[in-house]
Amino acid sequence: MVRRPRPGMTAIAVVGATLGLLLASCSVPGTPAVPAGHNSPAAQAVSVGPPHIHVTPSDQSKGVALDTPVVVTADSGRLTAVTVQEAGASAPTGEMSPDSRNWRLTGGLDSQASYTIQATATNGAGQNITSKAVFTTLQAQDRLLTTRSPGDGSTVGVGEPIDLRFNTSIPDDHKAALLQRIQVTSTPGVLGAWHWFSDSNVHFRTQSYWPAGTKVTITANLKGFNAGNGVWGLGDWASSFTVGAKHVSMIDDNTHQMLVYENDQLINTWPVSMGKAGYPTLDGTLTVLYKSYKVKMNSCSTFHTATACIPGAGNFYNEDVFYDTAISSNGFFIHAAPWSVGQQGHYDVSHGCVNLSTERATTFYNWSLIGDVVIIKNTGNLADLSNGEADWQIDFGQFSNTAGVGAVFTGPANNAALGGRVF
Repeated sequence: MVRRPRPGMTAIAVVGATLGLLLASCSVPGTPAVPAGHNSPAAQAVSVGPPHIHVTPSDQSKGVALDTPVVVTADSGRLTAVTVQEAGASAPTGEMSPDSRNWRLTGGLDSQASYTIQATATNGAGQNITSKAVFTTLQAQDRLLTTRSPGDGSTVGVGEPIDLRFNTSIPDDHKAALLQRIQVTSTPGVLGAWHWFSDSNVHFRTQSYWPAGTKVTITANLKGFNAGNGVWGLGDWASSFTVGAKHVSMIDDNTHQMLVYENDQLINTWPVSMGKAGYPTLDGTLTVLYKSYKVKMNSCSTFHTATACIPGAGNFYNEDVFYDTAISSNGFFIHAAPWSVGQQGHYDVSHGCVNLSTERATTFYNWSLIGDVVIIKNTGNLADLSNGEADWQIDFGQFSNTAGVGAVFTGPANNAALGGRVF
């Protein structure tokens, strides 16, 4: 076994939108309505005040947080145009309400940026007013970065979780807000949940395995997200992957047999040898993490014991091993072991890995997808978080561990009956 280790100003005109900087505006008081039937000219003329525009953040605001809502509101009349400029960057976009009373900037703000907003509103009497506001944002101390798997465009096995790792610890009171910005959608839709394995690492796992052929997209709208301690999301990202054929392998240490299934059809039954006394193979529902044609397996780096580092000692080894399919993060593989072919199918002689003949290990290596399911039983060495294999060891009912975030349905249908949220 072995351990593995954003030159100019750009403007965008939006017709009929709502903006949010608080601007001072003048208004002409209206006159009281004249009773019906009064015939004097003065009674027929009704003075209508100009519309009012409010913008948030207010004009000349400085150090504005990157998650501040930018909103323009016409509290009388309707908005006819909103123009937004960001110095040195493309024009931001916004959304107008159906009644043209409100406009809101979509997305977050950039760090240490200057924004200029102009808005025009009109009322039923044809009176117009234009307001302008300028504000600047704070400077982020650091940028929130995400390392993610599966990789964009990859094809994975039915047991593959979505694994997101951030470059900073996310405070507990920010975790739900972060997950609300990350959407998982798929065809077909499935039920899944998020689980934080550490303050910087969160996984999404399905209730059951992904259906073969599923198309999955992860969309992270992180621009303007406050990760705490001066760290902000400064951009968005998206990634997609496809689920391949259903591959499930079942290995039983009682029978020393490995049953290999594709799309629920048994395609191979192979003899194996597993971990001998004192070196039990992992036990549980595992997944293929990666594959490597050759791995240098060294007992000293694996076990860190005195005898494991002495050449000639009983448990010493230092060998190149081939066709290695990793099923843990700490050195458990399914690999070629031509030296144990005579014991395969009969008894255990390995230091924890699953031994196959070279031909069978090659077949399995070439056939396997990252995320394929490997179920091992009757070894007594239950897999857990320390092995990097906890996703499928946790009951789905307890998998979600973020307050306010429960099960998530990844399809378009209303999932109220499922007790989750539609992403």
